Amino acid sequence: MDKIIVIYKGKEYMIIHQFASGYCEIAELTKGQHEIELVHFSELTLTLNK
Repeated sequence: MDKIIVIYKGKEYMIIHQFASGYCEIAELTKGQHEIELVHFSELTLTLNK
């Protein structure tokens, strides 16, 4: 599965998991997957995959 890259608060994140409720687990690309944030999909901006 391809990585889905999004912008959140001006930084690039990767979606780890998206729940049916619309919330997503995301991890900042530069920090790896150790710091996961839970945010609603409506707060994210989709980007083109690199």
